[in-house]
Amino acid sequence: MDGRKVYLKALLDEEKKKVAGLDFRKKLEYIWEYYRLWIIGVVCAAALLISFAVHFLYTPRENWFYGVFANTYAQVGEHSAFWDGFVEYAQLDTREKNVVFNNNCYFDPAKDSYNQYYNAFVAYVDSKTMDIVTMETEDLRALGEKGRLMDLSNKEIAGSLAEKYADRLIYATPKDKEYSTQPIPIGIDLSDTCLVTEFGLYTQSCALGVSSLAPHLDKIELFLEYVLSWEEANE
Repeated sequence: MDGRKVYLKALLDEEKKKVAGLDFRKKLEYIWEYYRLWIIGVVCAAALLISFAVHFLYTPRENWFYGVFANTYAQVGEHSAFWDGFVEYAQLDTREKNVVFNNNCYFDPAKDSYNQYYNAFVAYVDSKTMDIVTMETEDLRALGEKGRLMDLSNKEIAGSLAEKYADRLIYATPKDKEYSTQPIPIGIDLSDTCLVTEFGLYTQSCALGVSSLAPHLDKIELFLEYVLSWEEANE
């Protein structure tokens, strides 16, 4: 038996002697008095392990839909009234996949230098995670100039969005002149919808852009239908 085992055995024997003559309640009081920090530490560690195991085993990893609501402090994240309404409208089972409304993204797309939020935004696009982004109209136009938003006139990738929302299209001229020297549709004006009138994401204007690599075009159409029909459905 090595030295550590001898020491631990002696310590355990000593503690047994201290509580030998105590009744059950006194034993508990003694243990809590002298070992509560150890007990709390063990309980916290066990809780973290259980939480991690539950998250790892049961939290869905794929998304039904991923929306970024940039430059707003409005509470429209998971389980907000706005989020709940969309999940119900689109009949999405969030036990199977995630519906993510990310409203923790703040950057100015007109600037030449960017912060960590913009870097995260680019990662959402390049990893084919993000479906849509909403911003003030001029901010979205500046973002569209940089090629991170889908050209809605391209039917092969955008489907019928440009035709369906022709009266709401927002245009931007790409900085990459090899792509186009003419304005292209990069967004959909939602300034008159519940995003502004009811949930107050923005005060002046609101526009939606589709990620250039959006993975869930069908859910984007559902989202647009939900937003545009919200006021009628809640009259």
